[in-house]
Amino acid sequence: MTNRRATGQAKPWIRRPGALLSLLLSAGLTAGLFHYLARATTWQQWLDLYRGLDLAYFAAFLGLFLVSMLLKAVRYRILLQASGSPETPSLADLVTLTFVSNLFVDLLPARSGSLAYIVFLNRKLRVELPACFSSFAFSFILDMIGMLPLFALAIIIRGLSTGEPDYLLWGLLAALALISLAALALMEKVLHLAGRMVARLAAGRSGKPWSLVQRLAREMERIAEDITRVKARGLYGRLLLISVVIRLLKYLGLYLLVVGLAHQFGPPVVQRLGFSVVLFALIAAEATASLPVSGIAGFGAYEGVMMATYSAAGLGAQQAALLSFGAHLLTQVIDYSLGALALFRLSLINRNQPGSEASG
Repeated sequence: MTNRRATGQAKPWIRRPGALLSLLLSAGLTAGLFHYLARATTWQQWLDLYRGLDLAYFAAFLGLFLVSMLLKAVRYRILLQASGSPETPSLADLVTLTFVSNLFVDLLPARSGSLAYIVFLNRKLRVELPACFSSFAFSFILDMIGMLPLFALAIIIRGLSTGEPDYLLWGLLAALALISLAALALMEKVLHLAGRMVARLAAGRSGKPWSLVQRLAREMERIAEDITRVKARGLYGRLLLISVVIRLLKYLGLYLLVVGLAHQFGPPVVQRLGFSVVLFALIAAEATASLPVSGIAGFGAYEGVMMATYSAAGLGAQQAALLSFGAHLLTQVIDYSLGALALFRLSLINRNQPGSEASG
């Protein structure tokens, strides 16, 4: 214990002031959100909100959510089968992993929880690292591309309702499309280049740190080769269709959940919450949640962006707060509950075949 203190290993936050600052700012955002909710709303209003939830809309949301998670697992399985992985986990195991990954995405900031997919796929389901990384990279980029048609639809609906074209939003859509397509086209080339640079850096050097650098270079080359193999299978059409459907089911389900909560406020409120309004709120909130500072366990900036969007659509401050936090809280409870059950099931899986961890 004394030696650890002497070397500074017992004080990781002192050595990582940026991480500590990010945590404090996130905690401040979450605390600020709950302080605002405590001042702007009452317990009785929250009880009335959930009592007034239309169960038919909630059931529709839950069904669409479960189907979208199944399709995510199907997409993972297609990508893993197309890679150089010697054995692909069963669909049931990948569905379990998808719920676990969803749990960690909600818990950790800046979407860093997505890396739980790679960790558990490699350590628990014993899939080699190149296949883990390539399937994750493809899924991440395809999710971005799958969002683009829905974003375009929302812009068109918004333009028809306002009677004016929104050039800023079309520019943002074009930028997102360019970034996504460039990432899809160039990711293996970037990995090959980075792998060669890292290998050149470690060439002729000895010692454990440099051996790890050399291993990193080899793994980067293997991931790039795996991406090339997947691309050669000609799966883009099927994967893009699945990705668009996943996004559509997700946003349509969340829209139905918001409307199911808003019904109790009367038709005028529901009319203001058109699909394009809720879609813009969700896209902006998700983008905010991807920032390093967004709140603890997903609560903070996400609700702030949604409240601002709903207020701009004509809702009162109280209604905007109730609907934003109320819908998000429901989705988090579902994600945490199903994710915890999936994590328990994943802990029971015992695979003896060696993955990348064993093969090095």
